[in-house]
Amino acid sequence: MSVTNLDPTVLKVAMAGFIHDLGKFIDVSCLELPGDYLENNAGAFLPVWNGRYSHRHALHTAAFIDSMSDYLPPSCTDPAWGKGEAFIRLACAHHRPDSPLEEIITQADHISSGMDRETFDRDLSESVHYKDYQKTRLIPVFSHIRVDEPRENMGLDDIDARYALGKMSPESIFPAAREKTIPAGATQARRDYENLTRGFLEKFKALAHKNQDTALWFEHFDSLLMQYTSSVPAARVGHVIPDVSLYDHMATTSALAAAMYLYHDHFGTLDIANVKNDSLDKFLFISGDFYGIQNFIFTGYGDTRKYRSKLLRGRSFSVSLMSELTADLICRKIGLPHSSLVLNAGGRFTILAPNTPKSVETIREVSEQVNQWLVERAFGETCIGLSKVTATGLDFQKGRFASLWDRMTSAMEEVKFSRMDLDQYGGTIKTGDYLNRFHNDLSPGICPLCGKRPAAMDILLDEIHVCAMCRDHVFLGENLVKQSHAVICDPEGNLAGKRLLDPVFNYYQILFPENEIRDRATGEDHGAAWDNGHILKYWKIRAMSDDDASSGITEKHINGYVPVYNQADSCDGDAQPGMPKTLNDIAASAATNNQGTQALGVLKADVDHLGLIMACGLADNLYTISRIATLSRQFNHYFAVYLPSLLESDSRFHDVYTVFAGGDDLFLIGPWNRIIDLSRILNQTFQQYVCQNKEIHFSAGITVHKAHTPVDVLAATAEEALEMSKKMGRNRITLFDQTVTWPRFLELKQVEEEMIQWLDQEWITRVFFYKLNRFIDMAEKENELLKKTGTIRMQDMACTRWRSLLGYSAQRNAGSKLSKDERMDKVLYIRNKIIQWLDLYRGSLRIPLWSVQYNRR
Repeated sequence: MSVTNLDPTVLKVAMAGFIHDLGKFIDVSCLELPGDYLENNAGAFLPVWNGRYSHRHALHTAAFIDSMSDYLPPSCTDPAWGKGEAFIRLACAHHRPDSPLEEIITQADHISSGMDRETFDRDLSESVHYKDYQKTRLIPVFSHIRVDEPRENMGLDDIDARYALGKMSPESIFPAAREKTIPAGATQARRDYENLTRGFLEKFKALAHKNQDTALWFEHFDSLLMQYTSSVPAARVGHVIPDVSLYDHMATTSALAAAMYLYHDHFGTLDIANVKNDSLDKFLFISGDFYGIQNFIFTGYGDTRKYRSKLLRGRSFSVSLMSELTADLICRKIGLPHSSLVLNAGGRFTILAPNTPKSVETIREVSEQVNQWLVERAFGETCIGLSKVTATGLDFQKGRFASLWDRMTSAMEEVKFSRMDLDQYGGTIKTGDYLNRFHNDLSPGICPLCGKRPAAMDILLDEIHVCAMCRDHVFLGENLVKQSHAVICDPEGNLAGKRLLDPVFNYYQILFPENEIRDRATGEDHGAAWDNGHILKYWKIRAMSDDDASSGITEKHINGYVPVYNQADSCDGDAQPGMPKTLNDIAASAATNNQGTQALGVLKADVDHLGLIMACGLADNLYTISRIATLSRQFNHYFAVYLPSLLESDSRFHDVYTVFAGGDDLFLIGPWNRIIDLSRILNQTFQQYVCQNKEIHFSAGITVHKAHTPVDVLAATAEEALEMSKKMGRNRITLFDQTVTWPRFLELKQVEEEMIQWLDQEWITRVFFYKLNRFIDMAEKENELLKKTGTIRMQDMACTRWRSLLGYSAQRNAGSKLSKDERMDKVLYIRNKIIQWLDLYRGSLRIPLWSVQYNRR
């Protein structure tokens, strides 16, 4: 397979775009600089305005590059690296460009951020003075999303939420009140930036692969920048809305710059006049989507359930992996760096590429290569669709980017409804090719894990012949729990360790190294075996302590939380501490002290109308590529960063298993009662995360199952419950086949607590408690008949007797152990309370009732 080597100039331009505004974040007092450095170098990088140098952040970027040169890849200080001027000049001269390459960074900066620096609807009283720039804190984009409600004039003081300045963490990604985040004075503001800078510099010095592979180091640097600059506002002075992070601004600038350079280089128009021409179709947006995720993960578990937990992990990881690697394959074939991938979450991605014949041809080639590989293994159940849309520089301007986004969405929709090339893949299957892969010596000849692919003679799992793909999914499922790093390399990489039997797309090999990648004391990379030029990606896939040596590589949030046995657990069979828990033991943990139903709960949820939010949620003058990147990343971080941390840190949810969580949705399996508790927590925290914006919410469905229920049944029933929530109006949850709004769901929790009190204090008997099911059925039927016809016919009158029967049953069963006077009061109270609940909740009363019953069995 032909993959283009990354041109040094493309990499230099992309890195310069990514680092160009780093001086807005770096506190130069933390750098080791000559005393006269800033004074002596200001004239080289800064423009003059009103007789004074301005835009001093560009000089601070230069100071960072000069002072940290020993920790940058050697190419960054090599005058012969790529075409044009030195890297430091390219990264820092965007406010006074003198060459075509410098002008590319300038134009990319303008496209990415010039339109982002939109003013508030109100003016002078809310302008941020330039001396107070370090006091400005990032505003959540969520705070001014509007889809249904009318837009009102908005001022800086009208938005209370801000992000605290600090390193990214599961806690810091949540907004807080303004008074808790904005420093009281300039001294504290400077100290905040100084502390953040020192933490960044310490990690920056430990980045891996600087001497081996500049492109790989760049990816690690990107990951580090996201951790330290995603809470730093890109615009901090004047009448601005500081809601775009510095990270997203620099990332989109990098993508724009790389695309612009390749476009002009291809057409021979690399001059300042053509670079400034923003009316040309220079850009090509390439969007991708993984279709058939549900089928890929959940269907085809054959005749054995032994490996279902490992298969779930492996298949779920493979979805994220294949989306990531499809985007990577496109970038490598075009000759783009990793930073050209501007959106990537939940199986969907968007690449910003140059509008060249090579890019268009690459889309066709990759689509054919990827889907041919998938058809041979999934037989058309899954595929990856690719679409393209051209754009000019003018299309990124305020008031016009919304139209561009609509075109991108429409193009992806067209692909969705014609995802498979029927000329190539339609018609009857070529039986010879398929049947010849079966071995007559094997019985059965089909893989018992998937039930669809032929088993291989030479591939065994515990003496069971399986297919290569299922073996690889089990391999991934095992190692995702055991290992903390993943290495992606090309087929020619002669690397030691266990690997895939069937490389992804016949190109990408995945290994899980067991050794740390560097010695913190010496800063040297370990092992020549890893330094052979064939490593494509090096990821940390499991959260670790902040001072871990492996923090020098790229962090990928694509490995969800998995429950494991600890010393206190009574392990099933051969299970040992540290091994993943089986679904049987997860179900068993729903019972406490041998009381309660041992069952699995499945929670499926996704954000309502996400496409509408992304397409229409922002005002036209706020619709920019950087804001879309910020919004997409922040949605993903709730599911991919916060959720795993919650499951790991809260003991109530230690047994909840993440099948997938990222983008805008989640799928969890756990003890049925803990899943119900978790759904309430998620709704509450999600509302906090989106600034209590009533127009941003999610729907959910929960189902309860026996431990041995097939995985495909778990998925199908959970999907049905989620669809019921959406059908009933969204922003709802369905449990026990009852769909209610989230506020009603919280009310029913209070009902459940009162029911528990009645049982604990023996105000009612269990017999009476179980009879409530009959009264609910009768009250529900009465309500349905009245809604349908407004009257109840004589033959249906039996359902109206529920009130009298309830009173009779309460008289006989409630308060039997109380004194006569107390009993009369309690019977009357319980009867009236239940009537009130039935009148108000009808069938939804089953939610608290069944929860208590299942917990008391």
